[in-house]
Amino acid sequence: MSIPRIHLTMPLAIGALAIWLALSMGGRWLEAAGYALPGAAVTGRIGLSWALAAVFALALLLASSRPREAGLCAPQPWKSTWLVWPPLLYALLMLLLAWAGGWPQPRVLLIVACNAALVAISEELMFRAILLQGMLDRYAVWPAVLMSSALFGLAHLANVLATGDVSGAVWQAVAATLQGVGYAAIRLRTRSVWPMVLVHGLWDYALVTATLPNPAEDGASILPTIAVLAVLPLCLYGVYLLRPSQRAAISELQR
Repeated sequence: MSIPRIHLTMPLAIGALAIWLALSMGGRWLEAAGYALPGAAVTGRIGLSWALAAVFALALLLASSRPREAGLCAPQPWKSTWLVWPPLLYALLMLLLAWAGGWPQPRVLLIVACNAALVAISEELMFRAILLQGMLDRYAVWPAVLMSSALFGLAHLANVLATGDVSGAVWQAVAATLQGVGYAAIRLRTRSVWPMVLVHGLWDYALVTATLPNPAEDGASILPTIAVLAVLPLCLYGVYLLRPSQRAAISELQR
């Protein structure tokens, strides 16, 4: 007897996002209430909440009727991976700049690497696989990309619970929205979520390690503004990748 498969519709994707948010943000909410949970600090311990959110997103994709169409496959064709090189090199450059003033402790680097990987897997599976595919089930390419990217940005507003910095969270949400456009474009052009998992993880790793040597408040206050400026080229790259001729090809594949 065949197992019934789940069709990734927009309402289902929105419902999955609510569950994902509860899993990924739960640790931060409890920490704000005074509880010590794994994942409470990106440099302190491995984030269990991010791991649970990633497992949930992966399980839903595996149970879906079209996991390959949602990006749970290798790049198709493989030569499309060249599209990843500009943002990948950009992220590597950020990492080199982050370490220009010295390396943090090896233990901290390892913990940050693990958490950056968990966050990248969790967020890419949720926003560029489940949510984007759910939006594409109802809307054309650009509306689907913009709505999924906007929700990606809004999800980052919850970081105010961990930092207490409202303006910083708003700037981070704007940066994440712009970043989401570039990530979604590469996901659609490569037909795979995994290249962006790599770029996303490296980007977060560079961003976090850049703040470790100088955690002063005055330096941290300008970081969100710098992040917005840093992701603008990635957003414009995504706009170029989704030019009319390419959108038509993507729409044809979604039928």
